[in-house]
Amino acid sequence: MIRLKRKVMTVSLGLSTFLIMGTAYAYSDVSTPLQNWYKASFQQGTKEMNAMVQQGLDEASQSFSVSANESVSKANANLKKMADDTSHNAIDSIEAASQFYGSQIESAAGLAKTGAAVDFDKYVSASKSANDREIDQWAQDTIQGLTLKLGN
Repeated sequence: MIRLKRKVMTVSLGLSTFLIMGTAYAYSDVSTPLQNWYKASFQQGTKEMNAMVQQGLDEASQSFSVSANESVSKANANLKKMADDTSHNAIDSIEAASQFYGSQIESAAGLAKTGAAVDFDKYVSASKSANDREIDQWAQDTIQGLTLKLGN
């Protein structure tokens, strides 16, 4: 019987020791180092991602600035070309009108110099009637246009 009591006590002591060690181990919070490692890794990953995002934003900003500057320079070049073309067209138009009126003045002066007053009078009369017809036609077109606009 003593042997049996010894065995029971030994088993009981072993079980008690095992249960006490398990309880102590459960309360020791073994996961703290793992939690700390996870937090540190997460913070490091966040910093790396933020650095990559910032670098990407900086590159995109520089690319956008370069693209905007190129667009502005192209627009300025197009505007300058358009202004030059417009001024050349205006100059050509003025020169053509000047040549036309110059030739009319020369022909009128030529008629006056030849002493052909009758021819000059015919020229003046023809020019006046042509101008009158143009003015009358313009007036009629203008009145019709305004009448149509008022009618609508």
